[in-house]
Amino acid sequence: MINIKVRLFAAFKEIIGKSQLDLQIPEGSSVKDVIAVIEETYPAVKKIVQISKYAVNMEYIDAGKKLIDGDEITIIMPVSGGVCSGSESETCIYVEITGEKIDTAKVLDFVSDTSAGSVLLFNGTVRDNDDGKPVEYLYYESYEEMAVKEIKKLITAAFNKYNIIKVCVIHRIGKIETGGISISIGISSPHREDSYLASKFLIDNIKETVPVWKKEVFEEGGRWKRL
Repeated sequence: MINIKVRLFAAFKEIIGKSQLDLQIPEGSSVKDVIAVIEETYPAVKKIVQISKYAVNMEYIDAGKKLIDGDEITIIMPVSGGVCSGSESETCIYVEITGEKIDTAKVLDFVSDTSAGSVLLFNGTVRDNDDGKPVEYLYYESYEEMAVKEIKKLITAAFNKYNIIKVCVIHRIGKIETGGISISIGISSPHREDSYLASKFLIDNIKETVPVWKKEVFEEGGRWKRL
C-alpha cells in the first residue's frame, strides 16, 4: 500500500466538507483509480469529476498516470472563466496571489522600463450582474502554489511568442465586491501590438487553465462559475 494526499478546493471542498483527503491505496494504482474511490465514497461529486482535469504534484497529467508513495493529487474542476534567456529572470516577471486589494500602481511600477514604447495595464473587474441577474459579490479561491507556477509558465510562453520586456500578474482571492479588481496584468514592450496580444494571451489562458475558481453570490445564494 502507498499513501497519497488529495487536495480539495472550491465546490469539492464544500461538498466533501474537507480540504484534504489522506488515502491508502494499492501499489500500482493510477489517478483514475483514486477518482473511482472518491466517487464511490462521495457520489455527489461525480458530476463535477466528469468535467474536471487532474494534477499530480502541481503538474497537469493524464488520469492513467501511476502513483507513488507521497504523491499529491488535485482535482481541477473548471476554473473561473475562459472558453471550452533573460526573459524568464525574476527581474522581468512578477506573480502574486493575494487576499488584499490590488495596488495597480505596483503593477505599473514593476513593468515600467525605459526601453518600452508601450506599457499596458489590464484590470479584470467584478460586474454587478450576470446576464442581467444582480450579483452581490464574487468569491475567489485558489490552489495558490500551483496557480503561481502555472501563471509563470504562461508568462514564459508569452515571452516566447511576443516581443515583451516585463510582465506582472496579480490575482486577488477571497470576497470581492462589485466594481473591485480581481486580476491585474501589466505588460511592457517596445511596440504596442505585442503588449495587446500578450495581454489577451495571458488573460484568456489564465481563465482557462490556472486553478483559481470563482463563485458568484446572488441574493438567493451562490454558484461556482462554469458548474
